[in-house]
Amino acid sequence: MPSNPPRTRREVLLNGRRVRISDLMTAGLLESGTVLYFRQYVGAEPHQATVTGRGRLRLTDGREFDTPSGAAAAAAELVAAPGWEVWRVGPDGPLLGELRLQLIKSVAAEVTDRHEPEAKAVGRRMAALESARENAEAGTPTAMTVRELIELWGVEDRDSEAAPQIATDLANFGLTTVPDFNAVDLDQTVRVLRFGMAQPPATNGNGDTTKEAKSEVDEETGGTIGLTLGNLLPSRSRLVWVTPTSTFDEAITAMELDDFSQLPVLANPYKLHGVVSWKTITKARAHNPEATFSDAIDPDVQVFDYGRRLVDVLHTLLDYEFIFVRDHEKKIAGIITAADVVQTYHQTATPFILIGEIDRELHRLILDAFDEARIRDVCVHAGLTFDGLDKMSISHYHAVLGNEECWKDLGWRLQRKRLVNRLNDIREIRNRVMHFSKDAVRDGDVDMIQNFLRTIRRYNAS
Repeated sequence: MPSNPPRTRREVLLNGRRVRISDLMTAGLLESGTVLYFRQYVGAEPHQATVTGRGRLRLTDGREFDTPSGAAAAAAELVAAPGWEVWRVGPDGPLLGELRLQLIKSVAAEVTDRHEPEAKAVGRRMAALESARENAEAGTPTAMTVRELIELWGVEDRDSEAAPQIATDLANFGLTTVPDFNAVDLDQTVRVLRFGMAQPPATNGNGDTTKEAKSEVDEETGGTIGLTLGNLLPSRSRLVWVTPTSTFDEAITAMELDDFSQLPVLANPYKLHGVVSWKTITKARAHNPEATFSDAIDPDVQVFDYGRRLVDVLHTLLDYEFIFVRDHEKKIAGIITAADVVQTYHQTATPFILIGEIDRELHRLILDAFDEARIRDVCVHAGLTFDGLDKMSISHYHAVLGNEECWKDLGWRLQRKRLVNRLNDIREIRNRVMHFSKDAVRDGDVDMIQNFLRTIRRYNAS
């Protein structure tokens, strides 16, 4: 039995689990039967919800919800609402978000008192989040690149484990990023804001929040949203465009200089009139030798928000060959072509194929050099499960090559430590690719894998 089981259970709140109403009740910060109030606007009668013994919120009409956001959205008849930032204990008591922060701080204090390396990392992260919250409340939000943000969690990419934890820790502090850190390039600058203090989401014309804006106001959505259009737009790229009053010479020069096939036609950064391309120019002039520039503008264009998943627009890319992307400010931020998508999938597929070749080379090497009993003993000694020669993975190869006696018998005139360290680097790349991390492949990864494969093949053949 752990010496302090309640403390262990509380610590999961610092490791990617969102605070629940039941957590506040367990900590003595909220009681069953407490009435919460949500005043939608000044002068309005507040909505009410009662905390149940099961840690749910019951509205006056009897409906119950697991989350404050769900209860708030239902009570106010909205698509989404930041429940932790609107429900208050009693008419004038603390917000649920303030109680949540109090709980998180108390758990963080317990952890950081232990003076362990991991505890120190938690302390630094919690201090950074608390500072970001204070800055947001003071009207001077913290700005940093996505790369700098995720480094607070000791990671370099937004994989299926890191992304939800980052989103959860931000939410537990009542914070969000604009633009969404998950949906843009790693070098994009984001601002860390409080929920409810960010720019209001777009509406559908009737004053209702659109479904596309839901994730911007609902702090209880997940942190993994798949590869987005914003992920494909480099943050340092500059959109080249022409105006409706431009000339053929101006558009042709711009396309020639940057080797573009098409250009957006914008009256301003927000207003897209259409597109001009080599195809539309040729068609306009073939139809009428005296055609004007406006005759070459094709108004039939497709525009999507930066947070839209790539997989949802592939069919449109097949039909149109390119689409335009709006950023978080609704500006036309860039253009994505079918060729860009092919390049994106190529960047992921290439290391995946190369690592498969490394797997086959190492599998053959180890089977030729050692018998099954010895391989099993080495792997089990390294703490790995061994289910047979045909079930070996890079971890098993790492254990065998990392074993000093096996290495001596192999007889390679290479430094064992450096080689197995490189194999471990390749294993990490494989994990990122297999988990479909949006940042799976970094600069130099493919060269690293190719060089390792070349080395293994050369020594395996000797």
